[in-house]
Amino acid sequence: MKKLIVFFLAILVSASVAFAAPEKPLKIGAILNYTGPAAMLGPLFKNGIVKALEENDNKIAGRPIELIVEDAAGDPSVCLEKARKLVERDKVKIIIGPLMGDAHLAIAPYMANKNVLITTLYCGGIELGKYRNWLTYPTTLVGLTLPLGWYAHDSGYRTMVMITSDYAGGHGFMKGVRMGFEGKGGKVIQEVFVPVGTADFGPYHSTLKDADCVAFFVPNTAESARLIIQYREFGVKMPLLGTTLAADLPEAVMKDLGNNVIGVRGQAAYIWSRDNPVNNQWVKAMEKRFGMTPGGLANNSYCITSAILAALKVTGGDETFSKLWRALVRVQLDTPQGPLSFTPEGFAITDGYIVEAKVIDGKYVWDPIKVYPQVLDPRVAK
Repeated sequence: MKKLIVFFLAILVSASVAFAAPEKPLKIGAILNYTGPAAMLGPLFKNGIVKALEENDNKIAGRPIELIVEDAAGDPSVCLEKARKLVERDKVKIIIGPLMGDAHLAIAPYMANKNVLITTLYCGGIELGKYRNWLTYPTTLVGLTLPLGWYAHDSGYRTMVMITSDYAGGHGFMKGVRMGFEGKGGKVIQEVFVPVGTADFGPYHSTLKDADCVAFFVPNTAESARLIIQYREFGVKMPLLGTTLAADLPEAVMKDLGNNVIGVRGQAAYIWSRDNPVNNQWVKAMEKRFGMTPGGLANNSYCITSAILAALKVTGGDETFSKLWRALVRVQLDTPQGPLSFTPEGFAITDGYIVEAKVIDGKYVWDPIKVYPQVLDPRVAK
């Protein structure tokens, strides 16, 4: 009788194991732009997230990953609404994005209060560090563009005019250029502010003072292309230096710009042509998966997602904020962009690139001409 009881208990145990409830899905939210001025950027950021998840078979520590994407619509109030939806309705504890600096400021207090891990997509202000829940990649707004200021001075330029998109992100990016340039002894003699969504840069180009160079930041592909075309049409001869160039002006757009873009130099966070085994393999995989050569936007979201997944492996899939944050700021990865690590405040430390628009082997490309290794915003270092 005892043997029979033991036999049936064994069957019950086996059945309970066989029919055990599946692991609870791990939800990751993303707030990306699908409408509004930066609508073309959302799909590119999503490609990087999807690739990182697929490399991990869309699961971590046995838990399936569910990606929930919301449209930022280029509006800070919409971003806050979508963040609340993800946190309160979907019970998400990890959010990738949004992009714009104004949106970061709008949602930061709420996200900190909810103890949710959140990330930038293309840099963020240094003020995000105080919350200790923002992963800021590839660095601060200032940290990203410091190398362009250094490079301008190293190139022999001593005076500079700036064209700045008039919002929080634009101010931050151009502050970095100014800090790098003036820190080496250069002087910014004029800064021209333009609204986000500017369709005609002619009136602004006509006001530019004579200087050794002109540096600019506008927040998307269409505006960057219009600025450069009209700069040439107005016959401005001062060397043109741009920020976030390789991300905003992919090669297909460069081809459309033709000779207008040749010779433009500037800063880039990532270059697909970087000759490195990790990057070469990733570029091939992205081209096979999505049918296009990846740019800085896909790289950013890929590296951000990869860092989060690396931290989740350390925690065994536990997304409890305190455990996840401790693991995340200790992550060190060799990424397509280069070596990646983080400060205790969550600021990424990455290489900075200077590029020039050229035609090589019949193709329009951003050719890397200088690397500034492991750039860190000096205000973070203090």
